[in-house]
Amino acid sequence: MESYPPPPPPSSPPRKHKFPVAATVGSIVIILIVSSFVALGYFPAVLNSFLTTKGGLSSTFISSQNPSIGSNGVTISYPSDYATLENYALGLINADRRSANLSSVVLSPIPSGQQHADSMLYYGYFSHWDTQGFKPYMRYSLLNGTGFVDENVAFEEVASSSSLIQGFTSTSSVEGAIQQLEYQMMYNDSSCCQNGHRDNILSPYHNRVSIGIEYDRTHVYFVEDFENYYMELSQPYLYSNGNLVLKGNTTGLLSPTTVLVFYDKTPKPLNATILDSEYDKPYTQGNFTGGVFPSCTALNCEAFPKGDCPSGCVTIYASTWKVTNGAIDIEFPLDQFVSTYGSGVYTFYVEQGSQDSPEYLTSISVFVTA
Repeated sequence: MESYPPPPPPSSPPRKHKFPVAATVGSIVIILIVSSFVALGYFPAVLNSFLTTKGGLSSTFISSQNPSIGSNGVTISYPSDYATLENYALGLINADRRSANLSSVVLSPIPSGQQHADSMLYYGYFSHWDTQGFKPYMRYSLLNGTGFVDENVAFEEVASSSSLIQGFTSTSSVEGAIQQLEYQMMYNDSSCCQNGHRDNILSPYHNRVSIGIEYDRTHVYFVEDFENYYMELSQPYLYSNGNLVLKGNTTGLLSPTTVLVFYDKTPKPLNATILDSEYDKPYTQGNFTGGVFPSCTALNCEAFPKGDCPSGCVTIYASTWKVTNGAIDIEFPLDQFVSTYGSGVYTFYVEQGSQDSPEYLTSISVFVTA
């Protein structure tokens, strides 16, 4: 049995920006994340990325350890045939991309896809949210991802009954489920999801993918965390002076024009029943709060209209904005966003390209306690 939740809601971008649209929930779903707060004196504490994965291949049919991310890291379980299934899924994805004359994506070292698939099987739910209330971009950041992430999730289930003989008991049977789910997301996505899954698979900007596959006899969970990976940024991002710093190496010359800032309230734990009944839907980026422009010296500086944000848009001009062939260094204060919106999760989208055809280079989440 395959099911597809409704498509993502239409965006209403200020300044004619097309904000990144989250991929819809497919036949499967979701995510998981957590970390420790680092005190920064007078400035809000921040949840920084610290994660190291542990553990190796586990039993074929069940996640044996809790995959939640905590202060000591995370234990992610893998089916014994994961490498075979991962390469099989990557082949399907790249075959679909080649059919649209797009370059192939490569496997990502960020384990966000498998951690989420493992979480869904372990806790028994289907959603882009997880039991800690986190969304995909939050999980990706806490797993040390420094690019931009879009998530597809899909799920296949066979009826559990006394007449069930096989189910998903072999690598080939799981490959069959993955093939069907990929096909549905590519070619049967319009009626359910306005082609959100297909658009994600065929985005020309995606160049990496984190694949998650976990299963038991009656369920197969399939996660595709697509990335725009064009820079490797140093962590932590928040400095002791209260400034956010996006600094690191890039693959070639980038030309970012803005940093868009979105806000989510501090996530709260969710149980499997609530996730299945109330969170079986597309995710959004939270509330748009404004953003950052390069340093302004003109009389008429560009600004985000106040009415485009729920509590008024904040416009910041960066204290540092340097982009060269192979390096990026952007720095700006975060305090105006925090004083306006308070504690929660702030996600930063470095944007380049035109307003009608933007490209997002990051979706970095920072957790703040005011």
